Amino acid sequence: MTTKPLQKERENRSAEKKDLTFHPYTISPESAHTSIVLLESTEPEILCQTLRAITKFSAQDMQNRVVLFDLDAIKYILAHVEHPDINIRRFSLKALAQLCQLPRGPEQVLRDPQNLRRIALMLVKIEDVFVLEFASLVLSELTREPLGCEQLVSANILSSLFSRMKNSLDPDVQKNCLQTLSNLLEDPICAAEVTKNNQFSWPSLLALMQSQYLAIQHAALRTVDQLICRYQDMVVQKTFRASTGVLDLCDILESYEFRDVHTQVLGVLRNYVETEENARHLYQSGCILRLIAYLEMALPAMKPFCLAVLTKMSFTANGREALFATDTDLVFCHQLLSSNVELLADAAMGVANMTKLLPSAVRMSDTNIIEALCAILGDDAAVWFYIRINALRALAELCHIIPKAAFSLVETKTFSALRAINKKYKDTPIEAQRLAVQCYINLENYHVSKKAMLNGEFMSELLSIMQRIDINLKIMTCTVLTGLMTEETGRDLFTIKKGEEIVASNLSIEHVGLRTALCTLIAASVSNEGADVYLDLGVIHYMVGNRQARYVVGAWEPALEAIFRHHPAAKLAYTGRLEINDFTKEGFYCQKRLGQRFPSMQTLMTNTGRPYSPVFICLFQQPPADLGSGSTLPKSDSKPPSDVTITASLSGRLRFPPVPDDHDLRDYLLKMKLWFGDPSKSLHYFEIEDAHYEVRYRDKCEEVTSSLKERAKLLAEFVAEQMSGLSQENDCSLPSVDLYLADLMTELASPILGLGFVKAGGALERALLFKVLADRLGLPCALFRTSSSYAWCEVAVPELDAEDEVDREKPHVFPAGLLRTNYVVDLIVKPGRLLPRGGREARHYCGPVCAPPYTARELPEVCRCERRA
Repeated sequence: MTTKPLQKERENRSAEKKDLTFHPYTISPESAHTSIVLLESTEPEILCQTLRAITKFSAQDMQNRVVLFDLDAIKYILAHVEHPDINIRRFSLKALAQLCQLPRGPEQVLRDPQNLRRIALMLVKIEDVFVLEFASLVLSELTREPLGCEQLVSANILSSLFSRMKNSLDPDVQKNCLQTLSNLLEDPICAAEVTKNNQFSWPSLLALMQSQYLAIQHAALRTVDQLICRYQDMVVQKTFRASTGVLDLCDILESYEFRDVHTQVLGVLRNYVETEENARHLYQSGCILRLIAYLEMALPAMKPFCLAVLTKMSFTANGREALFATDTDLVFCHQLLSSNVELLADAAMGVANMTKLLPSAVRMSDTNIIEALCAILGDDAAVWFYIRINALRALAELCHIIPKAAFSLVETKTFSALRAINKKYKDTPIEAQRLAVQCYINLENYHVSKKAMLNGEFMSELLSIMQRIDINLKIMTCTVLTGLMTEETGRDLFTIKKGEEIVASNLSIEHVGLRTALCTLIAASVSNEGADVYLDLGVIHYMVGNRQARYVVGAWEPALEAIFRHHPAAKLAYTGRLEINDFTKEGFYCQKRLGQRFPSMQTLMTNTGRPYSPVFICLFQQPPADLGSGSTLPKSDSKPPSDVTITASLSGRLRFPPVPDDHDLRDYLLKMKLWFGDPSKSLHYFEIEDAHYEVRYRDKCEEVTSSLKERAKLLAEFVAEQMSGLSQENDCSLPSVDLYLADLMTELASPILGLGFVKAGGALERALLFKVLADRLGLPCALFRTSSSYAWCEVAVPELDAEDEVDREKPHVFPAGLLRTNYVVDLIVKPGRLLPRGGREARHYCGPVCAPPYTARELPEVCRCERRA
């Protein structure tokens, strides 16, 4: 009977104890320092075994190399690289190469230039295969640093490096030498030394591209790529073109055996065709047709790389001609229909570049290229970069020079795909938005496509783009809008969609380019109604007062002049003058007393406060019956209806205030025309339509005659007579005129007074009446204002020289373009006198030279008179 054990049988753990015996040639992280100590031994056997153990330890893990590096192993290993024992030399070079693969390894070796020199000389003197392998490996690691490249070039062993690369039977030596050369080519200074070396030749390097070893192939292709990318080195480029390089590369592509390096070969070719000469050489060598054939037969993964080579050629003029000669442009068009999405980006880019060659653009436009590109553009599954972006580039280029492409793009389906980019701007990159706007710019080159964009919806879309934050996008959109403003429909749509408000909001952005584009748009788009809007929005006040912008932005002044041309009342208010080419239009008005800002007529009409200053307005046309019936002033005699057609458009009489019909002003003009007769006797004009009250003669004037002087006198006398007051005293002093105007405003129940209603006027009122009549009688007249109640007119009338012996009774013809104001018209003291400009009497009449113009701005506090000699 077996008895139970008294206790559980336990395992004897002491039977297997740790081996604490010291093994000097088996290294662990804990005992690595011991191995470093052994490197100081003088026994060859110990050194050999220790170095051998170090190489094994380093090969196990990269962290082991860090342990050795921290123990300063490189210093001890360097002491044995030239040891007489060949094995010690081999293992020391191998261990050194392993440690140099650490980031800080080369730095410690390169502290002493002699270290690299000693290793480099081994390539020259020693034939041992293992020594050559590890010495070349050390050099390939050291030359990763610029200092290593410099020291290697100084060692003057480049010839030996080339020789080992060509003739060594060991593939590792060849690979390491190739890597070293590649590192040298990365350094701009050392690269020149490589290419200048006598041992450098293309055949030996090209032969290595077809090596049976993949690593050598990769190294050789990388070196060739670095060399051909030295585009400024004419010797390298010329010698490569003279070699069989591109043919060898194409041979590799056509070999299934070398399929593993096809991607790298295509990358080399892609970089090679960067220049014009290289692109021509590739065509002349027949490689383009071979690439097209490879594109057809290659695996799907290789096709994008092959197409990238052809696309890169399209960036150069010679490349485009070569591609056109080989029908590659049609290959690009065909690839746009491919199911391989990786081909779409390069195909679209190729189409965009080939469009720069007109024959190719015409040939591509005969296909369904526009529909294909718009289909890519409308595919939300396609990525923007760079498939849809390149499709946009292609559309922009095609529409720029090919009318047929532009007409196809503005069709409903295709144009909607283009417009959707900016409609869905939150989901599209800013580059796509800019390219879409560039397409709009290019479409404006043709009347048909521009007409398709002239609609309210598209105008609203453009104005919404103007409200985004991107400055370049705003500038480009301004260019589109400026192009549309050449059509009257475009200008009307711009005002209807409140484009002036968008311009006003952007004008405050301090960007020279944007302000230039906005000012160009203002000059192109401004109309009579637009000028009123700009006045209401304060744009005119802002532009006049911003002196810095007027100096920096070249288009600022032309834009301001364009607004003033459509709103002469604002020009008079902000500059205090109207030149002889500034014509008072229907509805011209003038405030007697100006404030800080000049108001629009709509603002004056809606002002509910008590009027304290009259506003003079020029209205020749008869108002419509429904407006004229509201007059409270009885007419002296009823006039028959005029033959003039009253237009009810935006620019017609309806946009003016409902004031009583100013028939007296109309009578003034008709009476003066009866006195002066046919204006053609004093003006030679062309294409003048019959319009009684519009300023047409001075616009069309080419020549003037000397009879204008007498007419200026007669008109001055007539104006003074009409504004000499209602009493026999002819009291037209300033207080009397002010009282009269106050009574007239009360009688008409409005501060807005027609000039014909004013029968007692001072200098301002008479100058205004003279100016508006002179503009319609073909008399060149300028108006100047220096105070709330004082203004004068100057006329430009030709006169004969006193020394000329000519018939003074007969009118003489003078070029109208040479007219300058030469007389000041006396409307107050002795009405009808013409005072020579600059004379004593004229200076007395006009006031001091230092008197600033009366404008709707802050006046200077100090009067700076001009000192006369």
